[in-house]
Amino acid sequence: MFKRQNIIIIFLLLLVLVSCKAVRFINGGKGETIRPHRLYRHLEANRFDFENVNLKFSANVDFGESSQSFGGNIKIKRDSIIWISLRSFNVEGLRVVITKDSVKYINRLDNTYYLGEFSFLQERFAIDVDYNALEAILTNNFFFYPSSEDTTKSVSDFKLCEDSVYHCMASISKRKYNRFFVDEKGADRIERRLERESQQDSVNRFWQRGEFEDYYYQIVKVMPGLYRVKEMFLENYVQQQSLSIRYEDQVLEDTQFFPSKIFVELSSFNFFVELKLNIESVGVNNTDMSFPFKVTNKYKEISIK
Repeated sequence: MFKRQNIIIIFLLLLVLVSCKAVRFINGGKGETIRPHRLYRHLEANRFDFENVNLKFSANVDFGESSQSFGGNIKIKRDSIIWISLRSFNVEGLRVVITKDSVKYINRLDNTYYLGEFSFLQERFAIDVDYNALEAILTNNFFFYPSSEDTTKSVSDFKLCEDSVYHCMASISKRKYNRFFVDEKGADRIERRLERESQQDSVNRFWQRGEFEDYYYQIVKVMPGLYRVKEMFLENYVQQQSLSIRYEDQVLEDTQFFPSKIFVELSSFNFFVELKLNIESVGVNNTDMSFPFKVTNKYKEISIK
């Protein structure tokens, strides 16, 4: 009798454990080759869809000579606002709010706050991505680099690239890539061309699609079946900057998959940072989500140049 009850209890415990186990996406292989126009349609059809999302995470950031670990929350209202709270030992140290045209933060460690434009992030981290790109990076969605309203033109810029596991497309041909970025003479060619075109003023500012077409590229690797970004690499030769993003371990959250690990590497001529995000929980479309940001009298406003 007791033996039979024990078997039933063990069976029920196993059933509970199996039902609570996260469902993970397993790549079944690339299969057929998909051309960029069709691959882009797959990416758009399989975007992570949300009105708002709350990501609880732990992270490690490496600046080359130093590193720091912390945790926090990222709350996003689609096409509107990114709210970030960074914590260490369960104490908030920094709160950041980013919109399409502004950046503001409260530093609770030194009782200061900052109010500025979105360009602060571009200048601070030497990368010319806009709000939409930042939101896409955090939600495992595709974006064009540089940003563009002309989707047809942007998609037509992409070519197939080689990869044995993932679907791959690149905004520069292999021949041109080898010529400009692999060939040792490529750098000299680019420098001479820039000098001839007398574009020094443009070199020192953030630019739009259409300028320096030969000097940037974007490579995108896409997970077969799931059709979500696996890896993305961006390079801007003119500003000597690159951005690498990689997503790992896709877990089913309600009805959609979301990566449990996000890796970001940002490099420029005078700056390098490596960020590792471990996503611990994902909350989607919470009806009462708020984005609090209140500055009291004890905080002093600072300006950053």
